[in-house]
Formats: sequence, structure tokens, C-alpha cells
Amino acid sequence: MLNSQCIHTSLLEVMRSAKNDCVFIRDLTDLTLEIIFDAWWVSMNAGSKHPIAWKYSMHAPSWRLYSHHGIEKTGSPGITGIDCHQVLWHPSQHGTSSMGKHLLAKEHIARLNELTESEVSELSSTTIDEAALAILK
Repeated sequence: MLNSQCIHTSLLEVMRSAKNDCVFIRDLTDLTLEIIFDAWWVSMNAGSKHPIAWKYSMHAPSWRLYSHHGIEKTGSPGITGIDCHQVLWHPSQHGTSSMGKHLLAKEHIARLNELTESEVSELSSTTIDEAALAILK
């Protein structure tokens, strides 16, 4: 079993959740960071009865608007909205319906309306599936 202390998590993108938990983002654009995240997550969840197939769990169109993450202290999986940075439970535990509901929530739409020009530009340069954007319309 890997020791989470010997995995170089300092290379991973980190954000703080609303509960002030340190959250490691699973970066799909960099294979090295993806491998580091996966090794860290396996070390944290070695005895898990419900492993997550990170690469194969993204069939719903709304996945294009979220990124995977893990909470540093517990190794709990979750997802983060790429535009609002809202931390949600991972759908492997509760299904994907909450992902779509979050996108239509008043708070989420309000956050979208508060985006600055540079944030809108950054989001529009991100590859997002048109089917996923249709959810917001």
C-alpha cells in the first residue's frame, strides 16, 4: 500500500471548500498530475468497498461543467463546478441528478451573472460540450 505522505501532492491544484477543507483537483489536462492524484486517492481509499472509476464515470452532459476532486484529510471524492467553484458530493455516491439541479439553482445562475469579462473569457476558452451548455438554456 502506498503511503500518502510520500506522494508529492504539492504539485496538485488546491482549493478551499466552503468548510475550509483543502481540496485536491484531479487535472485531466496533465497526465502527470492525473497520475499523482490517482496515486494519492488510492492511498487514501485503499480499503474502499466502492472504488471510483475516475476516467469512466462521465456520461452525463453536465460533467463538462465539473471537475473531480478529493478532500485532503479524508480522501472523500467530490466534484467542483468549474465556473462557480461550488463543492458537491461525488455522483458515485448520490447519482448525477444533483449536478443538473445545481446548474439550474438560483445561486448558481446568480454566480454566472456576476462573472467578470476575464472569467467569461477563461470559461469560453475551456472545452465545454455543447450538450452540457444546453442544460443552462
